[in-house]
Amino acid sequence: MYMASRFEVELVRILMLSKDFVSGSKIAQMLGVSRATVNRLIRELEDRGFVIESHPRLGYRIVVHNDLERVSGREIYRGFIVYRVEYIKECSSTQDIVDILAREGAPEGITVVCEKLSRGRGRLGRRWEAGEGGLWFTVLLKPPSIKSFQLLSLASGVAVAKSIKCLFNVDAKVKWPNDVLVNEKKVCGILIEARVEADKIHHIMLGIGVNVNNTLPVELQSNATTIKNIMGVEIPRTPLLKNIIREIDFAYKKLIDGNLMDIVNEWILYSSTIGKRVKAITFDEEIEGIAIGLDEDGALLIETKGKEVKRVVAGDVIHLKEQTYT
Repeated sequence: MYMASRFEVELVRILMLSKDFVSGSKIAQMLGVSRATVNRLIRELEDRGFVIESHPRLGYRIVVHNDLERVSGREIYRGFIVYRVEYIKECSSTQDIVDILAREGAPEGITVVCEKLSRGRGRLGRRWEAGEGGLWFTVLLKPPSIKSFQLLSLASGVAVAKSIKCLFNVDAKVKWPNDVLVNEKKVCGILIEARVEADKIHHIMLGIGVNVNNTLPVELQSNATTIKNIMGVEIPRTPLLKNIIREIDFAYKKLIDGNLMDIVNEWILYSSTIGKRVKAITFDEEIEGIAIGLDEDGALLIETKGKEVKRVVAGDVIHLKEQTYT
């Protein structure tokens, strides 16, 4: 993973905190670097997906508002597959749009980004609050086969956590099965749906919702947060989208190639769940114990008080405050 340098992170903060252009000489003075280094850092940020306006006399500024509209209809990343973005103002759900596009023959990698969802949804049919300012998107995938949808979900969570850490130096973690947390507050959720017939996968809709600049309802603020709240400034969303897609592409190739334990081990590296005392709520039971690891298809392994190791394939997991049994 490419990690942004201290200078890049600080330059992003300088430009985001400014309401207007910042001159190259002022940036150089604030960072303690040369003008040539400032020019190089600007180019590197543009490569990362930041939309930066430059003016020969005034300097530079980051485009925050409407930056996603500028990449609509364009290729945003070319890796194992090619990803092209389509931006729309409002829809019911990006999952629905991608499903329709797939049925009409859209190529793998098409990514639909929407400013506002009227019927956003999460796991188990739950409503997902998706107002303006968030990063709501769905990627169309067409794998010849895939062993575990759970691993794709886990890998996508890691892609988001890595991207937040890389771009903004924020310590994001993943929580089983598919949440991304900062300071134990949810900042991202993931929903994977597929059209499957017998053993054939027609297509997969990989949906990701990241709280970026959106306003959270009061009832969610104790358990969720936004990147804007964390950073203290509004955040451009295009670089985050580009970085997440790039990390997803790396993981997707690993899944296709069968390198499943690479996915598992990386998830454990970013996990906020492993080592914690948890309660897993499944369809038919509740399991309490210490989360000790994952198996090769992404199921959570929990060691109970009686030292029995139970395997959780699906359900909700609650992190408990107590780390040991009384």
